[in-house]
Amino acid sequence: MSRDILCDSSVLISLTSACLDNLLHFFAERNDVRFIIPPSVEYETVTRPMKNNLRKYLFSAMRIKDAINDGVVVIVDAKVEDRTRRVMDLANNMFFIRGKPLRLLHFAESEMLALAKKLDIEYILIDERTTRMLMEAPYKLKGHFEKEFNVNVMINKKNYQELVSEISPLKALRSSELVMLAYENGYFKNFEKLEKEVIEAALYQMKYAGCSIGFDEINEYLKKVE
Repeated sequence: MSRDILCDSSVLISLTSACLDNLLHFFAERNDVRFIIPPSVEYETVTRPMKNNLRKYLFSAMRIKDAINDGVVVIVDAKVEDRTRRVMDLANNMFFIRGKPLRLLHFAESEMLALAKKLDIEYILIDERTTRMLMEAPYKLKGHFEKEFNVNVMINKKNYQELVSEISPLKALRSSELVMLAYENGYFKNFEKLEKEVIEAALYQMKYAGCSIGFDEINEYLKKVE
């Protein structure tokens, strides 16, 4: 695992809502991992909920704030606004349906990709499927849209090639995969005989929290650890 991992807002919210944010402390202490976030993620997950008293997200906001105070989650402002807008422009003008571009990325996702490139970070902890597929398999994303909208999707190859050069070789790590890594490194050992039941419950919790992991994938992993 890379020492620095960039984190998306939704992953932090899912982990804290599921009371699994101690995984971040676990990897920070065990593997000297730093979980990096840009200012936009801090604003979305901490500042905005606490400032506006958004009760639905206050519990998560406070737990994320605590992780920031502990130095487990680190805010890095690398001044990547120009690169962020370039990534966003390329991504949002890459796929076209009936001559109209498909908007794939907002500023926050684009900032994460730009920051990862600037800091030479290999892994991004992210559950959002579109951004992950854009990073790992853009042409599969094209096929996904064609199936979803039942229409031919055109691709701007120049923008595609430029975007690939901007975000390669970034790799996506889902929250469910972080939970699996934690299990394999002994995080759930304290549950003793219930350890396998707990990892199953944790994976389902992440799925219902928004992580794009399928039931078949969960079952396949559980078979491996039997």
